Amino acid sequence: MERQTTYKNVAGFKCLRNIKRQTNDLYLVHCGMQKCPPGYTYNHKIPNENHLHFVTDGKGELVVNKVTYKIRKNDIFLIPKGAEFQYHADLAEPWTYMWVTFDGAMADEYLQNACLCADTPVIHSTIPTDSYTPLIQSILDANHLTKANEIKRVAYLYEILSMLIEAQAACRNADGSYDYTAEAYVDYALQYIKTNYRTIKVGDIAAYVGINRSYLTSLFKKVLNVSPQQYLIKFKLSEAAKYLKTTDMSVSEIAEQVGYGDSCNFTRVFKQIYGVSPQTYRNTIL
Repeated sequence: MERQTTYKNVAGFKCLRNIKRQTNDLYLVHCGMQKCPPGYTYNHKIPNENHLHFVTDGKGELVVNKVTYKIRKNDIFLIPKGAEFQYHADLAEPWTYMWVTFDGAMADEYLQNACLCADTPVIHSTIPTDSYTPLIQSILDANHLTKANEIKRVAYLYEILSMLIEAQAACRNADGSYDYTAEAYVDYALQYIKTNYRTIKVGDIAAYVGINRSYLTSLFKKVLNVSPQQYLIKFKLSEAAKYLKTTDMSVSEIAEQVGYGDSCNFTRVFKQIYGVSPQTYRNTIL
């Protein structure tokens, strides 16, 4: 029998429990905030869902699968589903934290993108953890039993995880870990080049894809055996070759059409790639 959703709000403790499942991809189970008394200990049963905590003040200690972690302000810790755990607040500076409990088909992937898993259950937040307070408070405020609130709560959960993944991206990237495969990033870049090649530079491509320029270069060399700059130049010139074959536009007009303001520079680069000048290329294929 499904348990009824309940909301509790007392001094130092707010909690929304037994939230009805909204989707299979990601769904919220519990959510709350607590200012813990000194030495407060939590060691309930092994969880069936993921419990994600944001420590906004104080200190405490977490034990997950017999490994001990010292927790402080602006740390984020995960109690993974199926893990043996215990945690307690510091006696002198007890912690204050917020939490969201959730699961779903996409839960593990989202947590991994935030650098959290059973082997790495603690990270230090790259932004103040109280940045998440408005979203968690919004979930708690949506405590009345309505269809609209059901949708709002899962929407806020998605936003929390989106914010977390984005905030921790710098840590992921520093470790050489990114959200997608090399092929996916390169394919995304190629689509951007195809529609914007006339005006863009390599820095623009990297910014659009969402990775730094050096990493973009390494991906292009890995997947295509050329740098992004080399690919961009060859793409421009392949488009110019099409114009030479199919139109009667002048060389200077074609140069401008593919993003070269200087027709002399265009002719020089074209000859480096094709071995002949644009006009000779046109005369040869006609």
